[in-house]
Amino acid sequence: PKRIRTAFTPTQLLHLENAFEKNHYIVGTERKQLASYLNLSETQIKVWFQNRRTKWKRQQAEEK
Repeated sequence: PKRIRTAFTPTQLLHLENAFEKNHYIVGTERKQLASYLNLSETQIKVWFQNRRTKWKRQQAEEK
């Protein structure tokens, strides 16, 4: 079954972006902690990071 699109709150996005700045990959305990802190599932965190890495790569390509 297809996942429903998550509408992230500005606060959640702020924390996700801060985590992404530190490290483009999030796994294990760190992902569990962030998920429970932001009231999101680990899958939602995982998918956000995948999408954010894609966006980052695209931005890098545009800058060249």
